[in-house]
Amino acid sequence: MTVTRNTSNEVMRRAVDQLPSMIGYWNSSLRNVFANQAHADYFGIEPPDLVGMHISELLGDVLYELNLPHITGVLGGELQQFDRTQIDVRGAVRATQSTYVPDIAHGVVVGFTTMVVDISARAEMERQRDRAIRLFQIGMENAPIGKAVLTVDGRWLQVNKALCELLGYTVEELQDKTFRDLTHPDDIPLADEHLRGLADGTLTSVASEKRYIRKDGATIWVQRNATAVRDAEAGDVIIAQIQDITARKTAEATLERQVLIDDLTLLGNRRRLMAELNSLKVMATDRPVGMLFVDVDEFKSINDRFGHAVGDRVLAALGRRILDNTRAQDIACRVGGDEFVALLHSARSAEGVERLADRVRGLLAGPYDIDGTDIPVSVSVGWSWEPTTDPDQLLRIADERMYSSKRA
Repeated sequence: MTVTRNTSNEVMRRAVDQLPSMIGYWNSSLRNVFANQAHADYFGIEPPDLVGMHISELLGDVLYELNLPHITGVLGGELQQFDRTQIDVRGAVRATQSTYVPDIAHGVVVGFTTMVVDISARAEMERQRDRAIRLFQIGMENAPIGKAVLTVDGRWLQVNKALCELLGYTVEELQDKTFRDLTHPDDIPLADEHLRGLADGTLTSVASEKRYIRKDGATIWVQRNATAVRDAEAGDVIIAQIQDITARKTAEATLERQVLIDDLTLLGNRRRLMAELNSLKVMATDRPVGMLFVDVDEFKSINDRFGHAVGDRVLAALGRRILDNTRAQDIACRVGGDEFVALLHSARSAEGVERLADRVRGLLAGPYDIDGTDIPVSVSVGWSWEPTTDPDQLLRIADERMYSSKRA
């Protein structure tokens, strides 16, 4: 079967008419030679009625003036491509991308082909993307707490104003650092562990309290929440929120001190001692622990003779002397008016604890100089060396030996 030229042209015409993009051909006089069916969807003019029409009649005066530089360019032999917003015959706003291709014969432009593609869906997606980016930027910049985007190796990519003010650095200074440069040395191991987990996917998010060191050298506490975001194109990043909790931590420390510290002597109080004894119960090992129980002899007579204010100052002086001579691993507490207990984690033998009890009697003996007055003081000391399986027995034995010492 032989396909005639007319048949071939008809097939081509139907194919072009089925395209959603506007395809047309205009001669060098800007008169239409060919237009496909899509023109009717935009302009409400059937293709046969477009033939011979000047392009300005189709576009209208405003759109023609906008497109005139591109029309001049294509008639000069240069390919033109540009985006334009158009309103179709139904009043719908459409974003389009137009391409003008010059038709050059023997070095002369005899016309040009136009292709106008509807990119409204793509343009709307780009608008939504741009809006989302803008909202993210607004949220970052105006957030009342620190926000940051970091690489999975801990470098600062984006930081907001609140974080810069919190840490005392400019944006540029922070972007030259990693989080490790700002983290308190004691908190780096845990921070590194969290970062590894976020980077390798074993963790999706982390929340912790940690310390940062500001540019001025001050240490601050922060609540840090971080989430890993996976993106094949942009690369994996970590989104972090960083909130200053220094005031809260200071208040907690103050409250803890009020709860566990004796205000007069700055030693631990009875509550602190009982917490330590309960910890020993939890440990419940056969390893013995030492204890000293100290009581001021005839302390009532000091109060009666010199007054309670002087008595308090004597107790404070006793507390300072005990505190100055307590090892780091040991805990000294004031458990009553004139009673003191030292829990000796550093002790190694019963004989050593007993010898220490004898030394403490001399160490705490007076007189104490209170405003030029020598206050005579003596103490009775009991001791014990018992396994942690029964801390109550530890306290009871030390108490009994103290009273035996006092009677003696």
